[in-house]
Amino acid sequence: MHNPGNILYGRLPRIRLTPEGQRQARALAEVLRPRPLQAIYSSPMLRARRTADAVLQAHPELQRIQIDRDLLEVRTAWEGEPLESLERINWDFYTNPRHPQDESLRAIHDRMQRWLRRVLRRHAGAEVLGVSHGDPILILVGSLSGLALDPRTIFPRPYIEPGVLYRMRFDGSGSCQEIKLLVPHAEAAA
Repeated sequence: MHNPGNILYGRLPRIRLTPEGQRQARALAEVLRPRPLQAIYSSPMLRARRTADAVLQAHPELQRIQIDRDLLEVRTAWEGEPLESLERINWDFYTNPRHPQDESLRAIHDRMQRWLRRVLRRHAGAEVLGVSHGDPILILVGSLSGLALDPRTIFPRPYIEPGVLYRMRFDGSGSCQEIKLLVPHAEAAA
């Protein structure tokens, strides 16, 4: 990832997609082009909205992206800090919060579950895209997979690449039946 300042972006404003991020967003759009999407939801962060925009261009019938704050990046006072500082704490800012307002794994889990329940209710049986960020996505996927909300188990090592897609399938009662990790930019390059 292009990060000339070598800092944690977090919720810092105006962080755009790099050329590589733009390529990954286009690859995601191509993988999703044949899918019958009913809606696209996105975090308010610019980089997430630009990714969602790429998919919307492949699905103009949807007309708009629905911005949802529950998909936001993690709130942490570590944002803007040098990556080497995070390496010293093994990237675990949940066990090492810097401010009382820092989000906990539970708080992120709860907002991602809230978003998921809303989507399952509004779009029962339909395909929907939610564009979020690494930790919130991994917390949602991990909890749906039965993992404990523990940073040692919920975050894979190595960490996921930017621009990956988790496809989740739910039954009529809202129970997760399948989770599959896809890497659209690798598939598009193959």
